[in-house]
Amino acid sequence: MTMNKVFKKLRGRNKKQYQLLAFCIFLSVLLVSAFSFMYFGPTVQEFLPEGGDTRKLANLLLGVTAAGCCIFTVYASTLFFRQKSREYGIFLALGEPKKELKAVLFTELSILCASTSLAGILCGIPVSYLIWKLFELFLVSTSRTGYRFGMGGFLAGILFALLLALLLGVTGRLFVSRTDIMDILKAGQKTETVKEVKPYILPLGVGLIAAGIILGSGLQIAAAYLFRRLIPGTNLFYLLALAGIYLVLLSAVSQSRLGRNKSKFYKNMVSVSMMRFSAKSTTRNMCVIVLMLFSCIFSSFYGMLYTTTAQTASGGLRGFALHYPAREDQITQADIEDTAKKHAVTLKDFCEGDGANLVISYKATDYDDGKYIDVDKKEAKLALFLSCEIYEALTGDEPDVPAGSYKTVTPADYKENIWDHTDGLYAAANPDTGENLPLSFGGTLTAGSIYAMSMPYAYVINDGDYASLTKGISPDYAEHIVLFDVTDPDSSYDFAKDLYGQYVSHAGDISLHIGNYDAWEERLCLKQGEEYGYSPKPDLSEDIIDDWKYGPAFAIITKVDSLQLLSIYVMLCLYIFIICLSAAAVMSYVRSVSIAENNRTLFDNLERLGADVSYRDDILKKQLSRIFSYPAVLGCFLGFVFSVFMTWTNDRRFTADEITTLMIILGVIVLVLAFLYGVYYFSRAAARRIVGL
Repeated sequence: MTMNKVFKKLRGRNKKQYQLLAFCIFLSVLLVSAFSFMYFGPTVQEFLPEGGDTRKLANLLLGVTAAGCCIFTVYASTLFFRQKSREYGIFLALGEPKKELKAVLFTELSILCASTSLAGILCGIPVSYLIWKLFELFLVSTSRTGYRFGMGGFLAGILFALLLALLLGVTGRLFVSRTDIMDILKAGQKTETVKEVKPYILPLGVGLIAAGIILGSGLQIAAAYLFRRLIPGTNLFYLLALAGIYLVLLSAVSQSRLGRNKSKFYKNMVSVSMMRFSAKSTTRNMCVIVLMLFSCIFSSFYGMLYTTTAQTASGGLRGFALHYPAREDQITQADIEDTAKKHAVTLKDFCEGDGANLVISYKATDYDDGKYIDVDKKEAKLALFLSCEIYEALTGDEPDVPAGSYKTVTPADYKENIWDHTDGLYAAANPDTGENLPLSFGGTLTAGSIYAMSMPYAYVINDGDYASLTKGISPDYAEHIVLFDVTDPDSSYDFAKDLYGQYVSHAGDISLHIGNYDAWEERLCLKQGEEYGYSPKPDLSEDIIDDWKYGPAFAIITKVDSLQLLSIYVMLCLYIFIICLSAAAVMSYVRSVSIAENNRTLFDNLERLGADVSYRDDILKKQLSRIFSYPAVLGCFLGFVFSVFMTWTNDRRFTADEITTLMIILGVIVLVLAFLYGVYYFSRAAARRIVGL
């Protein structure tokens, strides 16, 4: 009988191991390819800003996806090679050269990787389409968010398949390169050296986890507020949390003290000892599963954060808000009313008025050479000012601003941070006449639509002060503001798009400036012979104009068009959730099967010693329950704690939307634990068959 026929028979006897490895390779390539087909598709690429943080996040998600798939596939291969160890050990003992065994193994792996990878890449196309359509049921769906196939997904899938083949090849080479035949023959019977784990390891691990999370995510903010410095490289502190996770799990699987309850100790002695004899490998495996589940929970939190942001993006704002230079020949109230009639839309609460851009002197916080410093910016830039009369006409609220003071306009639920100073303004001046008026802080007003029209803030001053400061000012510094709502916002999208197009078509050179443009800053730069950095013009030909100083704010467009981008982010976060959960499930299953294989002789010996089926089943149950419960509870708990901590450090408070998000994440954790329990039940059934129960 030839060697090929021998290995063919062996493959037939061990087809389940080949099927498991083939499934893991297929699943890995499928998930990465499907992700790549979506990510490199024209729809996602057009939405993600080039070089922006969101594209960096998406690239990170793709990297995490690939890393997670590599981890659980390579881990699954260890079980495959463990099963092959006895076969190869016998061949080596019979004198078969390693060169021949390597050739056979690499041929098998090559055929297996090539066939399953090709199937995974091809299946990735319909899977990515189905996933996209599934997400469209829950997220914003328009013609701009339709599924479009990206050829870049093929290249990513092929590169990942080659990487996976390389990793499996290296693992196989290490397997065959063992020189000690007895080690190969007894690979499934080796145990680790049992060392005493001190009682202080558990509290030390908990302390390191807490220190890693607090220092990693909170040290920069604390240093900024307490010492007014930026500390770089704080992400390295998360390594403390990783070390803490290892110590906590090591303590959980290795601690075995007699304690006060002696009967409990002796009852669980066999199952506890089984875990202690593989403490290091079990702990390493659990650490990876904890990280996968942590990523799973945190990605769902991040996606949920985008969802709540999308739902509340227009909260507290007027449905339609326009502001533009008063000299510009823009659309009028009559144009707006005619467009509303055309689309059968009823207007309500229509109001308009003029404000003035005045030169402000204010105190602010700047960042320089690693430090946050307080600076006095005297007559530095322009800001929008409204009189009390105009503000009341626009909002319906009486501002009540005494002479010589001002009130700062903020959005609803505003939280000031180290960079913001609502009370920083101390003087305003007429840019044409130079008339200067000292002002004192008199409080804040809530009007999100007006707040968004000026940087750093819009301000409201007394009618008399406004008349004095704007006397003799040229029309170049005047702005016209229009605010209104409609009776049925959800059906006003076509009206809003039509009005948006009219507004853009009326825009001229007077208003053609990017968001950070400031006429006074430009004037100062030109006076000093310097080039002004914010002189580029926005592109008004785009469907959505992100950076336009005088861009209109229509809530329905924000809800539909702008939030399409958030839908893409949510989809990417949900996808990484699926990847990480799949990786954790596969690794847990493989570890369970590996434990059963390694301890098959132990269960046979227990049976010979008179242990009944229920006793042996109880030992296996306790062993596998720890394999699943320890990393599941720790990973989900840390994911939730980190989400809570990130929510608080964002603005040092918990809003109603954030609390709702955290409650939903708790529900997600329950579902994750329920899913893992299902995997545990399936794994336990497989393990029982292996040990003959």
